[in-house]
Amino acid sequence: MLPSSDLYRQILGTPHKRAFRIDVTDIDGVVRASDLTPLDGEVEASLVQRVTRSATFSLEDVWYPGTSDDALCPEFAVVSISAGVEYGNGLVELFPIFRGRVDTADRQPDGSVAFSCYDLAQDVVGYPFEQPRTTSAATTLAEIEALIREALPQAQFGTNTVPDAPTPQLTWDEDRGAALDDLGQSLGGRWYALGDGTFVVRDFSYAPGVIVAHYTDGPQGTVSEATASRSRAGAFNSVVVVSERTDGTDPVRVPARVSDPTNPLLFGGKYGRVGQIIKVNTPVGAPTAQLLAQTQLSASSALREQWSAEIVPDMTLEPGDTARFSYRGRSAVQIVDQVRYPLNEEDTMTVVGRAGVEPQ
Repeated sequence: MLPSSDLYRQILGTPHKRAFRIDVTDIDGVVRASDLTPLDGEVEASLVQRVTRSATFSLEDVWYPGTSDDALCPEFAVVSISAGVEYGNGLVELFPIFRGRVDTADRQPDGSVAFSCYDLAQDVVGYPFEQPRTTSAATTLAEIEALIREALPQAQFGTNTVPDAPTPQLTWDEDRGAALDDLGQSLGGRWYALGDGTFVVRDFSYAPGVIVAHYTDGPQGTVSEATASRSRAGAFNSVVVVSERTDGTDPVRVPARVSDPTNPLLFGGKYGRVGQIIKVNTPVGAPTAQLLAQTQLSASSALREQWSAEIVPDMTLEPGDTARFSYRGRSAVQIVDQVRYPLNEEDTMTVVGRAGVEPQ
């Protein structure tokens, strides 16, 4: 969750005015336009995609990029979107929710211009290896940063939440995104871009962290509706990680199972035996494979209950945050998976999460 003032948190449950700002630069940061206000739009952020964030918004007709030198042309325009609230004294408190390139600009019949954009991870996955690429950095996180900088020299990096490890000697043919996925997975994490455009490698075990906010219905609450669902789909109680060895010896094969007798997903218990085999393209040792197997086991078992909630927009909430949601007398702690940030005064914010602990 992004840091905010106490006043911001207090005002969310009361009537308030939303604020939005769009700034446009080129990839080197040269300003082309600033302080634009969208007519409408939204930003979507989802941890289940390599290109985590996308944005759609509309502006007045004057902003249609008729040439490759116009501010919002797809050839070079990089858009930064901030959203938050405007206080009664006219001051605003804004938070970065998107940074990425303009992909398309469509001049609409009503005179508005519709823009669609993708975050800077699109630059990374859009540049495959032109020739086989062999690892060169000493550690895996350094290798990840190197692969990103090769595609995007202007890339900036944030705080990672996974432990680093020595880099195995590997060679990839073409797919830069797959190489980054493999390296991130070997650390029990995934790589993606945050709302301010910085790249991170974050844990994806769905183990609950510190609860950053409690969203509830009722008087001065911010939840307008919520749907909870429980399902067996995707919930495994046995995970085996298989990694081929570069020396031709037998592959590393490491299992992880739910063995806690108090866990409803106990392997061999009433839940049954539901397994998953994960084949890792990156050769890893037994300790790393064990970490990956346990991480994936925790992630899959977190699929037991999933909530989708419509709330008053809280622009500080990010995918990966742990939050509590309450609606009609039921409450659950969820690790946020997806967020849809509205860029207008009317729409609610959609939040989709997965259960990290048993609901209460």
